[in-house]
Amino acid sequence: MKIFNFFKNLLDKKNNKKLMNSLIMIIIMSIIGLIGLDIIDISDKSQSNIKLVNEKKISDKEYENPNTYNDTTEKELEGILSQIVGVGDVNVMITYETTSEVIPAMNVTSSMEESQEKDSQGGIRTTKQENTSKNIVTNNQQKNLVVIKEIKPEIRGVVVVAQGAENIIVKNSIIDAVKTVFQIPSHKVMVYEKK
Repeated sequence: MKIFNFFKNLLDKKNNKKLMNSLIMIIIMSIIGLIGLDIIDISDKSQSNIKLVNEKKISDKEYENPNTYNDTTEKELEGILSQIVGVGDVNVMITYETTSEVIPAMNVTSSMEESQEKDSQGGIRTTKQENTSKNIVTNNQQKNLVVIKEIKPEIRGVVVVAQGAENIIVKNSIIDAVKTVFQIPSHKVMVYEKK
């Protein structure tokens, strides 16, 4: 209430009325400006939400060799395991339940038409027609698929052959590393000593 009374006293003075009107106009313009900025920010966010969240562009070359994911995963695992203390040269083999699955973005257009006809005898005939077309979305410039989601294959088992695996501590470290990387139980990981 003290603030309200302070402004009321300022308004009562004739000299300060122009100043107060100017201040009120500045405050109103500032509020309108902030609201405008907030609206612009919201529209930018909504436009970015329209874009696919996990949009990836995958070229046709990646589909030519389905083992690309498998090979790179094995090489990355070999690189990590070889850095464990006591582990020498490493070879890894990973088996999968299925291959990778890619779900492309699709442009779906559907239409439904319903019509009712009455004949001269009072009967009603209803006709429904539904049309649906699906087109895979591609990047026209590079002819790449626009991918919504890529499902990695489920791992069936991992075999590791490594120098130093005769040591039980090293062997357990290798098993723990593989379990952690792939989030699989230990019975799906076998570690053997390398010749």
